[in-house]
Amino acid sequence: MSEDEATSAQSETPSPGPDGAAWAVLGAASREKADAFLDEQRELTQEQKILVHLQAKELAHELSLRRWSHRVHHVSDVLKVAFELAVAAIAVAVVVAMAAAVWAAAHDDALVIEAFDVPADLTAKGLSGQVIAAQVQDRIAFVQSHADTIRAASTFRNDWGNDIKVQIPDTGVSIGEAYRFLSSWLGHQTRVTGEVWHDGNGIAVSARAGNGEAKVFRGPESNLDRLVAAAAEYVYGQNQSYRYIMFLEQHDRAAEAAAATRALALYGPAGERAWAYSRFGTLLDNQGEFRRSLAMQQMADRFDPDLAHIHVNMAGDDSFLGHNEDALRETMRSLSLLRNGGSAHYAPNAVAIDVVEESVALDESLGDFRAAALRAPQVQSQEDYSEAHFAMPLEASHDLALDHDIAGSEAADPEYPNEDRAVFGIRLEDLWGSPPLPEVMRAIALDQWQTARDALIAIEGYPNLRQTGNWALLPVATRPWLAYANARLGNFSNANAIIAKTPDDCYLCVRMRGNIDAARKKWDAAAWWFDDAVRQAPSIPFAYADWGAMLLRKGNYDGAIAKFTLANQKGPHFADPLEMWGEALIAKNRSDLALAKFAEADKYAPNWGRLHLKWGEALVWSGKRDYAQKQFDIAAGLNLTPAETSQLANVRAAHG
Repeated sequence: MSEDEATSAQSETPSPGPDGAAWAVLGAASREKADAFLDEQRELTQEQKILVHLQAKELAHELSLRRWSHRVHHVSDVLKVAFELAVAAIAVAVVVAMAAAVWAAAHDDALVIEAFDVPADLTAKGLSGQVIAAQVQDRIAFVQSHADTIRAASTFRNDWGNDIKVQIPDTGVSIGEAYRFLSSWLGHQTRVTGEVWHDGNGIAVSARAGNGEAKVFRGPESNLDRLVAAAAEYVYGQNQSYRYIMFLEQHDRAAEAAAATRALALYGPAGERAWAYSRFGTLLDNQGEFRRSLAMQQMADRFDPDLAHIHVNMAGDDSFLGHNEDALRETMRSLSLLRNGGSAHYAPNAVAIDVVEESVALDESLGDFRAAALRAPQVQSQEDYSEAHFAMPLEASHDLALDHDIAGSEAADPEYPNEDRAVFGIRLEDLWGSPPLPEVMRAIALDQWQTARDALIAIEGYPNLRQTGNWALLPVATRPWLAYANARLGNFSNANAIIAKTPDDCYLCVRMRGNIDAARKKWDAAAWWFDDAVRQAPSIPFAYADWGAMLLRKGNYDGAIAKFTLANQKGPHFADPLEMWGEALIAKNRSDLALAKFAEADKYAPNWGRLHLKWGEALVWSGKRDYAQKQFDIAAGLNLTPAETSQLANVRAAHG
């Protein structure tokens, strides 16, 4: 270090003189102040901590209050919204209730019976106006529930259903009064009013529906119940005319029913006239007046050609008259309507049964007897309508007999609930144009002509026949068969006398004229009648088959095959022409071709003994003896005529 630097350093170091002591005192004083200051700072910091703590606590409290306030506001808002929604819901409910009331009132089709005006003395006896109204209600409800008809309720102009009620008057303004006002303004209620008063020594009751004309019923006071019932029926008949007609028919009041039906047909509303004319035709049917009935059905068809039951009835009348071609056409028309929208006019069970019955009629018209018989069980699964549960098994028995299934026919015969109503397997109430005569048809199938003749004669002598109207069926349903039975028994004079009294426009009658001449081997005369039958019913196979059978007996095999071919075209499932076609081919020494015809016939008449007998013969001539034996075994287990039984024994003896 230099001298100057040393001198400088010394000069900067305070000397321990008087001035140094002052600095020391001053330093000590500054520390006390500093300590005091620090103490103050500590206190201030402590107070600030307390303040911050208090502020934090206050802030937490404020936040808690704020949260609570928010909750309160939220709940308030929720309650406000809920209240507004409740008010809105109530308003909507009121509007909906009002709309529902208006809709219900606008669609109210009820029958409302107001309290009748009744004399004070009757009221004192307990026969108040409301009591009389209740009696009217009871009678109308009884008629309504006892008027069975195939018509669907929707087809009636005034369909009350079961909504029939007595109006109890209210006092003042009420919801009931408001609804009644709406119903009278917007709806279609039918309101019944009436009066009861003393009339000389008796009493009078009048009733009307709406603004309609009232009718007065008079009698002794002791007959008040009957007078009220008559007034109720009058109201019902004026507003439910067709149903009332059905009620009258079903309660043995035929004269009243006929008068009401005629009036409705001639003067009723347009929508009711088709139904009325058709019903009028049915009443004529019950009396055996089939031509007049058909005229009424044709009139009904002009008013409404889409009502299926009209065509069902027309088919029945045509069948009853022997107009089989027309019956076939109407049957096909009715089925088309029932299957394509026409069912809406009818009760469901009636539709289901009508479809089966008309399908059976179609099958029978074309010779498909097995298919017809197999349809019968379909009816049993339906609610019964028009005694179909009894009639269809009877029809099935008839069809199986025509299909040469004798055992099946006997098994299908229904049990008769009342034996004295039945003759030879037929209840006369169930006769149809192609009558279910199962025992007669079984006898014919087995060449038991004496049995068939006796049965047919017994039917004509049935004691109650003329009470049913079915007596009018005899010329077209039973007498042609009776004439032919006589011919097959060799009594041609009786046969000609009987058949001469049958109509010329009857298909079965003309067929039997041909068969009677064929039985006498008057081939040209028989051909003339068969040609006439074909002209009358070109779409039906039976006359073609009869004609072919005649030619087969004559020995004209090619001519017979030509007729069997036509019969098969008209009725592809008709077994008879197929079987006889096979026999013609055997006669032409073409047993090989006959086998196919027999096999096809077997599809439609598998239980026909003669078919299996001839099939076996064709197999023998075709060199198939083992297969032939199987067919002979089948034939032996089925019903055969005496001649067929002999043939079976001979062919087995000859060919093993």
